[in-house]
Amino acid sequence: MRRLFGTDGIRGVANEPPLTVDLCWKLANAVAAKFCQPEGGGNLIIVGKDTRLSGDMFEHALAAALCSLGVNVKLLGVVPTPAVSMLTPELRADAGIMVSASHNPFYDNGIKLFNRHGLKLMDEEESELEKIMADGTLWRKATKADIGRVFYDSFGLDFYRTKIKNSFELQGAEIKIVLDSANGSFSHIAPDVLREFGFEVISINDFSNGININENCGVTSPHVLAEAVARHKADIGIAFDGDGDRVLLADENGEILDGDHILAILAKSEENSEVVSTIMSNFGLEKYLTSLEIKLIKTNVGDRYISEYMRSGNAKFGAEPSGHVIIKSHLLTGDGLFAALKVIEHMIKSQKKCSQLRLFRPFPTVSENVRIPNKSVLSRLDIKGAIQKFSQQLEGHGKLIVRPSGTESVVRILAEGENPSELQNIVGELSKIIGNM
Repeated sequence: MRRLFGTDGIRGVANEPPLTVDLCWKLANAVAAKFCQPEGGGNLIIVGKDTRLSGDMFEHALAAALCSLGVNVKLLGVVPTPAVSMLTPELRADAGIMVSASHNPFYDNGIKLFNRHGLKLMDEEESELEKIMADGTLWRKATKADIGRVFYDSFGLDFYRTKIKNSFELQGAEIKIVLDSANGSFSHIAPDVLREFGFEVISINDFSNGININENCGVTSPHVLAEAVARHKADIGIAFDGDGDRVLLADENGEILDGDHILAILAKSEENSEVVSTIMSNFGLEKYLTSLEIKLIKTNVGDRYISEYMRSGNAKFGAEPSGHVIIKSHLLTGDGLFAALKVIEHMIKSQKKCSQLRLFRPFPTVSENVRIPNKSVLSRLDIKGAIQKFSQQLEGHGKLIVRPSGTESVVRILAEGENPSELQNIVGELSKIIGNM
């Protein structure tokens, strides 16, 4: 069982257990033991970060720990998570580390890991790292000429930007875009890239002070984007999260398109026998894909599970409703900017407005988070029975999902179907049963 790693790396309140400088030392030791060679030198691990205040602390703590183990470190500075995924194999690094808590507020932080191929780790790999950390054995101690060095990267962002620009031929289209960078990693990259294509860009929330990342902006506050699109009479709005691996869009009417909508657009764009999402995908998406004879594969919650399936499967596209969109030909990691440009490409080629790319009607959804003392309550027979009863009630015209949070002591209840009052009753009853434990 993993205790430290959740759905997307290790995450918590910065400088409070478990996310402390001491943890950085233990994690660095485990990462070096798993991914680096003890003899011969030449080991390299790259480290990126988003714009939150504590990023400097964790970046340098990880670098110091790795150097003490004889591992060289290249600091990328502020970059989006997809850039770390792309640059890890490009720089021939043994592993990549992204210091970010994604869409969380500034006082949280986290550590995401990538293997030498730029892929997020599987559950088994994370469990192995936790075992090494718990064991406490020092991988090696570097002294004298064996101590690692720190290098400051001046290549990575330019490589990432060039890769994005060379992937599209979009010049000449008159498109007005509102861009919300969430005061995060894309703040000083995405506006320039979009303008280089010739688009008119109204850039908002693109100035970080270390504490305003994700604050009333970005994917966690899509109404801000919607209002700005309407106010500026833009053709499309784009919102990222703090580290740029998630994206939501707003059409010219200010209506939000989430990851499900983007996946539907991509699925219809070329011949696809299957696409991938998670158990959280809307039932309306599933019905739409069925009408196209496209199979929807559902994984556990977390974009890395989508990525894991896509590594060996036939699916070209995968997405979470929350906005992680994976395009296999580009990266097996979510890239908010690349996904947004893909939709703009479809607008240009089809000569359609963004609203005309909305391909299905989502089913109504009711959700609630119920605080619990521990996750074992879900194993109780009476709760299992209640979940089974309500799931059968929705079978064929909706769905029920009850799952523990990966980062909080809460159970997340979500019901989808055609009748909102039925959903309210189901979620209300389940909340009472679980909350009274």
